Amino acid sequence: MSADVAALIRQGSPTPCAGRFVLEGEAWQAMIAGLPDADLPLLGLWADGVQVHALFRHDQTPLVASVVVSPGGYPALSPVCGGAGAPERIIHDLWGIPAIGGRRDPWLDQGRWPVATPLATHPAPTPGLPEGQEFTDSATVMQAGGTVLGYGPAEGDFRAPFHLRLGLPGERIVEVQSCMGYAHRGLAARLRGLAPEQAGRLVARIDATATVAHQLAFARALYNATGNPMPARTVAAGVMLGAVERIATHLDVLAQVSAMLGDGRSATLAATMLEQVRQACKNMCGRRLLFDVIPPAEALPVRVDDAQLASLAAQHAALHRLFWRPRGLAAQARGKGVVSAATAACWGIMGCNARGAERGQGDMTARLDTRLSEIGESLSLLAALPEAHMMEAERGKGEGLGWAEGPAGPVWHWVRLEAGHVAAWWCGDPSLALAQALPAILSGAAYEDVELILVSLGLSAAGADL
Repeated sequence: MSADVAALIRQGSPTPCAGRFVLEGEAWQAMIAGLPDADLPLLGLWADGVQVHALFRHDQTPLVASVVVSPGGYPALSPVCGGAGAPERIIHDLWGIPAIGGRRDPWLDQGRWPVATPLATHPAPTPGLPEGQEFTDSATVMQAGGTVLGYGPAEGDFRAPFHLRLGLPGERIVEVQSCMGYAHRGLAARLRGLAPEQAGRLVARIDATATVAHQLAFARALYNATGNPMPARTVAAGVMLGAVERIATHLDVLAQVSAMLGDGRSATLAATMLEQVRQACKNMCGRRLLFDVIPPAEALPVRVDDAQLASLAAQHAALHRLFWRPRGLAAQARGKGVVSAATAACWGIMGCNARGAERGQGDMTARLDTRLSEIGESLSLLAALPEAHMMEAERGKGEGLGWAEGPAGPVWHWVRLEAGHVAAWWCGDPSLALAQALPAILSGAAYEDVELILVSLGLSAAGADL
């Protein structure tokens, strides 16, 4: 069935972007009808004001189906693809384009923008500011007379800018309602008209924990849009710095979780290793955080110092032993924040969280163990970094798609160029899928474990809201 739906998409009209095809309305609906029986994971959904685009993976190859928006909108994918729900709401917020058969309540716009649908041709001024976000509790919570607790920066702690309303009729959470949009920076509008170099600086600041992945995915999209091959040095820098970024981000998560669970030895060792990685970044690139490093400067080395790698490898082995000791982190995290393989597939969760879902119970222990394993794999990659070769570009007719593996999963960028400047842009960050899955992940959890679970997931509100 996957081949049938993929063939249906490829029967559409080809576009300047390799792998993207424009479908007629009936073909789009036929595609939706076939998706429940097809192995075509949805990787992203976005609009450009004229068309809506759905990015799928078919046999490890990206495949994009587009449809022209009618006056009434476009048929929703969310009834058959759970992960399409938030993108459809975001499209409606930004463009005013409704998903027919999908939800239209806001994801980004909480009523405090000066204009509604800011990316539409004629955005309308908002009528007035609401008193605040309203939630409706379920009958289960109301009948049980349980506690309703909030989680977010409004609760008086330094937390990521999104809000959760948690219903606890008893000791465990049974209802989760989320409110996103507080981290939205309007990047799709801000990138319009920028030269690629200017746009690259903004892209690098989407998420500090995945800055290399965003830079590399955007660079690949640009190279594909222009038809220029990516130089071997840039390819090598992407491989090396991507591995360094994964190590640093995984160590940061492990250090935070260890500290929160009172495992001082693990927290100290992970933090010590992280400091060594940051110093190595400064030695290589002149900065501890890897902003603005792709495309690389000519003097940028493509290898990490062998002595540093040997030291990190030895400490990684010690951290692994601490993790699995009888009362170590693995024992304390077991059973918390379960992400099942079914949940990951439903919401389109990928990367280390999806790989963790395939291990054991798919709980926090499995996720942290996956991060530990990926640190070891990345250190091995850096120790035996292969010679990189020039990466050939695709059609190069002004539109391109690129991706890179980030610490939390694949990052996607699509760009359309006009007169050498950005005319349209979209980014797919793995945090959007994680944000949608929170009700399933936090269901059954204790309130005191919420922050712990969120840290283990590596969810970035900035990456979800853009």
